[in-house]
Amino acid sequence: MTAFSKIADPWSQTVHLLEAAPHDAAHTSPSQKTARIEDSFLDRLTRDWNRAHPHPRPSDDRLPFPQAVVRVIERPSSATALVYWSDPGTCHYGYQGWRATTASAEGICSLSGMPIHRGDQVYRPSQRDPKPQNASAMILAAAMPANSEEVECDVQD
Repeated sequence: MTAFSKIADPWSQTVHLLEAAPHDAAHTSPSQKTARIEDSFLDRLTRDWNRAHPHPRPSDDRLPFPQAVVRVIERPSSATALVYWSDPGTCHYGYQGWRATTASAEGICSLSGMPIHRGDQVYRPSQRDPKPQNASAMILAAAMPANSEEVECDVQD
């Protein structure tokens, strides 16, 4: 067997990779190994993307989703709303259901830009599995159009 065939041999490569693996890897469950590999891959991908596409953010930019286009499409009831959400950086939802709730943390209204304090009445994306990308977004109840007539006009410019 030549030196080249030893290097190119898949079995030899596999054994070499197993010997090079960390010693605690044998005690790690397959799902944990997969999660680490996925996290490592996503971190590397994000780092590469950010390096290739720098985007300076102004220091006074308080919105968690600064480029999101948010419009209230319909108000089926006083506790629900259908919202159009489009953010080039995260996600696009054409008809996303939002529900009335109480803010559990400080934040910024995605519709008006006003500050939200813990305990304020807000609307949030309905939780489902998998969790939506904009799950942390909130709209102040006071900024939400009250009826269908107000929805017809464009709420956010």
